[in-house]
Amino acid sequence: MLRELNGLNAVITGGSKGIGKSIAIALAREGVNVSIASRNVETLKATADELKQFDVKVFYKETNIAHQLDVQRFIEDSYHALGSIDIIINNAGIMKNNSFLEVSESEFDQLFETNVKGIYYVLQEALPYLVKQKSGDVINIASMSGLKANATSSIYSATKYAVIGMTEGIMQEMRKHNIRVSYLTPSAVLTDLIGETQLKEDTMTHPEDVADVVIAQLKLQPRTFMKTAQIWATNPTPKE
Repeated sequence: MLRELNGLNAVITGGSKGIGKSIAIALAREGVNVSIASRNVETLKATADELKQFDVKVFYKETNIAHQLDVQRFIEDSYHALGSIDIIINNAGIMKNNSFLEVSESEFDQLFETNVKGIYYVLQEALPYLVKQKSGDVINIASMSGLKANATSSIYSATKYAVIGMTEGIMQEMRKHNIRVSYLTPSAVLTDLIGETQLKEDTMTHPEDVADVVIAQLKLQPRTFMKTAQIWATNPTPKE
């Protein structure tokens, strides 16, 4: 029997659009109180207003996860707004694809500071709450690029390989606290992040499909968990 999620509290980075927004909506539909972070306060407010239709607590805060102080304030304020933290969804990230010889040091730093260090900051701040209550879930959104790099994706892929490695280590540390730590590796998902696509949109994976996998993982009884999942479009079809 699957467990009920109603009444749990979740924090979601990159929660104002794309995969993060779809996860926030899916959780709120299950009765989960949600706190969302993003750098864009306008999309944050719009998403927060949309979430309120589900009659759950909603908190949002403009946050750049590459900045430690921003993350500290977001997690602390989320805890006080919701009353506890039970679910952590690390979704925020950036993607840039360039030939390796064209990647500047500043671009390299930006990718690692957001995609890797951002998760480090969030979990450093939020995991102690889960450890104290001896329960909780962490789901990090990685990428298929963290399993297989392509030409022009070397640095982005390196950040996602790092996310997977960090998640694997944290998972082993947190199991003794009854905390489930997992990661997802979606392939190309129809979001603003990937930009213009040469595929028919209805044949691609959509953000709500990833959200369905997140809900399925969270609904498993706490005694077990799904360590990871690769998420692929069944038959991605080029545009004519």
